[in-house]
Order: sequence, then structure tokens, then C-alpha cells
Amino acid sequence: MHAPVLLAGLPGRMACEVAAVLAEADDIELLDVALGGVRAAGSSCVAGGRAFRVLGPQERAAFDPPAACIAVDFTTPAAALDNIAWYVERGIPFVMGTTGFDSAKARALVQQSRVPAVIAPNMAAPIVLIQTALDDLARRFPDALAGAQTTIRESHQATKRDTSGTARALVRALSALGTDAREEAIESIRDPEAQRGLLGIPDEHLAGHAFHRYRIAAAAGTVELVLEHNVLGRRVYAEGAARALAFLRARVAAGARGEVFSMTDVLAG
Repeated sequence: MHAPVLLAGLPGRMACEVAAVLAEADDIELLDVALGGVRAAGSSCVAGGRAFRVLGPQERAAFDPPAACIAVDFTTPAAALDNIAWYVERGIPFVMGTTGFDSAKARALVQQSRVPAVIAPNMAAPIVLIQTALDDLARRFPDALAGAQTTIRESHQATKRDTSGTARALVRALSALGTDAREEAIESIRDPEAQRGLLGIPDEHLAGHAFHRYRIAAAAGTVELVLEHNVLGRRVYAEGAARALAFLRARVAAGARGEVFSMTDVLAG
């Protein structure tokens, strides 16, 4: 049976990438109506070979989603919480890939509702595995790197407005390991010239990439640990969103209500 999927974030690039990946699946019905911002309201766009009519926040109020609908949301930090409130009001389980909003409030909205959700700052499976490994190390060996100093750099396309959610998550793990890692010390690079010259990012990926570098200096600077994870394009995130969607469909069928799942849950499931 086909599962109706409501996309949110069109005509944004990430939502378009998700549309392309989901259009390849034979068990997913992409609705021809999608959610977008005020500027996109009433417009139409083509993504993944499909035509969509984009509803703005005001038009959304009159939209009656089909039964068993699940939303996949890649919008903006400013729109995310409003969208979540609408999803839970309408009883729509959702996959949220947007970052930079109040995640505690989002979790509370879901937990007080009858719908489950996957909320993840990063949906790329390889990166989630690295993050999960560091979280596990921090739990097993708290303060093992006490006194170590860190420098953290992340680079994304110029249109990304917030600091990388993945970098912030890894800061928490590094801090628990005892390093001096702090969110406010993260260096965020958004200048294309610096991205070309300093990081060697190809021109064709300046509009879509995620480069991260974490350097840890331990034992009074006599030991250096370096972790890098670099992503070109958006395909890996869209594939992760598809995995999250399949996971959420299974959890809904199993009777999940008011639960918030992570990408770690998705991979473990």
C-alpha cells in the first residue's frame, strides 16, 4: 500500500533532493501539494520529475491532508516549530531534517501529542555513526581527555543560516570527554572564496556541502587527534531522510504515539 508523503520546504534545494530520492521508490506516494514559505505560497515547482503546488502558511490552514499521511520537513529554523505544531494538531507523523530551532520545545510538542516523529540534525548515516561512536566513548570514558584543547571548523553553503547542528552535537560529546570544546568557539565558514582556497571545495559543490574538522591537542600539545567528515552535495541526507521515513512508517504501524526518535534509532532499527 502506498504511503502518502507530504513534503515541506519546496522549492528549497534540500526538499527538492528529497523529492528526487523519494520519487525513485515504488512504495511511496508523493502528494502533489507541498508546504513552503510565504514567498513560495501559491507557486508551483517541479522536483524529482514531479509537479507540486506549494502552500504557504495561510493556505495550509485550509488544506486537509489524507489519512496516514507522513510529512518530511526540510524548511527553515523560523518555520520548523510552527510546522511541528501544525503536524501534531493534524495528527501527521513527521521526519524533521531542519536544524537551528528549539529542539526541546519540538520534543515537548510531540510528546504531548498522539504522533511520533524522527527529529535529527543530521540524516547522513556515515556521519551519524561517527557521532554515535563519540557519544558512546563519552558515556564510557567521561573526562578521559581532561585538559585537552580543541579547535573546531565547519563549512556549509552560504545560505545555511545556523551553526552546524552536527558540530554542536560533537562539541557536547567532546566536552563530556573532558576537552575544552564549546559551541561558541566553533568556526563557521560561509565565504565561497575561503571554501575554495582553504578547503579545496569544488565550485560545483559550493552551494551544497558539509565539511567538518575537529582537532584535539592533548598531553600538553604532544598528542594531536584529528577527526574530519566531509560531504559533497545533498544526496546522502536525502537517502537518510528516506530511511527515516521507512522507519517511522514501521513505528506508526506498530502503534507508536508521542515518541521522538533520532537517526541513531533509525539506524539501530
